[in-house]
Amino acid sequence: MDLQEPLGQPKGKMDLERVFERIRRRWEEIPPSLRPLVGISVGIGGLGLVLFLAGLILLLRGPSSTAPARPPATAGPPGGPVPVRIRVKEAAFSVRPLPVQGGRWPVPAGGGDVAYWMEGTVVNQVFGLPGRPETRRLVEGLQEGDPIEVEMSAGPVLRFEVVGKQPVQPTDVDILAQHRPGLTLLLTGGEPRWAVIAAPLAQPPAFGEAAGRVPIGVPVQVGPVRLTVSGVEARAEGPDIPAESVGVLVRFELDHSGETPLSLEGAEILLIDASGRRYQPVPLGEVPRPAGQVRPGGAFSGVAAFLLPRDRATGILTWRFNPMPGRLMPVEVEFELPRPTPTPPPEARLQIQIQSAQWSAEEGTLVIRGGVGNTGDQPVAVAPEEVELVGPEGQPIPLLDASPALPWTIPAGRTLGFELRFALADREAVMLRIGAARFQIR
Repeated sequence: MDLQEPLGQPKGKMDLERVFERIRRRWEEIPPSLRPLVGISVGIGGLGLVLFLAGLILLLRGPSSTAPARPPATAGPPGGPVPVRIRVKEAAFSVRPLPVQGGRWPVPAGGGDVAYWMEGTVVNQVFGLPGRPETRRLVEGLQEGDPIEVEMSAGPVLRFEVVGKQPVQPTDVDILAQHRPGLTLLLTGGEPRWAVIAAPLAQPPAFGEAAGRVPIGVPVQVGPVRLTVSGVEARAEGPDIPAESVGVLVRFELDHSGETPLSLEGAEILLIDASGRRYQPVPLGEVPRPAGQVRPGGAFSGVAAFLLPRDRATGILTWRFNPMPGRLMPVEVEFELPRPTPTPPPEARLQIQIQSAQWSAEEGTLVIRGGVGNTGDQPVAVAPEEVELVGPEGQPIPLLDASPALPWTIPAGRTLGFELRFALADREAVMLRIGAARFQIR
């Protein structure tokens, strides 16, 4: 593609009428409920003249020698939401409002990862990008259909797609017009100076939900990473949880489609409480901090753990993830913390199985064989008084012998086989109790 010519046209200047007609059709396809910010366009009727004057000298960053002197003119800020961040494909820029001043729009040179919003442009939002080398490569590489997203100070993320691009001159002021909904991105400084025109989208881009705020379980695309938060868990007790604290576990999965490895240590992973306080991941029990690299085309499934004061683990919590801080918009998942699961007592982690029960009339005994397993992570002891056999009337039946001898200590993750011998003269229904478990034996 010849970058000196507009997209979709082999020669000459881009046909703005054709582009505007495409934008108009796109706008009419959008349901009225999804047309944010248009309602305040009535109040900016007089802004078009100011923008036309600004466009004459915008890309020269100074008044034309042939232009007559104008009195100072500024555009007042709108009363509604304003843009705070813009993402062009995978590159993110913070937004600063910059009004027209004295007939000029002085976009600063350099500027870092900053886009300047022509204050007051609401229907057709106008942004200026200083022509740094990396920014110029980004703009010159844009093609029809590429996504542009604008995060507003309130309301939804506005989504656009590129429909045209052309080199511009100071007299090309039609691109600043406010009678059509859309977005205009201007690359200032250097040659050529580009104008990118984007049309609003009613649906998310093809790569899925855009970065922003999503509920649990919804996949979201954050640059080259497709992320899904699958669930959250609260822990009230544990060896690494101090008193008056709550452990919060966030389970997430990601698929990496980028071209270079992704470092989890370099990613932004935060938990934000309802008051705005931020918490970094911590190792918690068996859960380490997210670490390592995800190779291109690879996937990762892990857990991020956080410690919060108990009085701050209420209300809406926000989990933030950004694989490339400073370059991408982060994704945020909001949730209310479920009630912490109480830590069960050690004996509740015992699993008991009865293998056989044999009654001998000659010896007047009942022999019971079985096993007791410990599914917990700590040893569990069974005291002699926790093992008993009672008759149908609730009368205790004497224990003659236990092998191994009581008390028993069952190590974590192990199973202990046992044999119990009781003095039972008559064959009758009896009840065996081991800890909290009970078994009817006939």
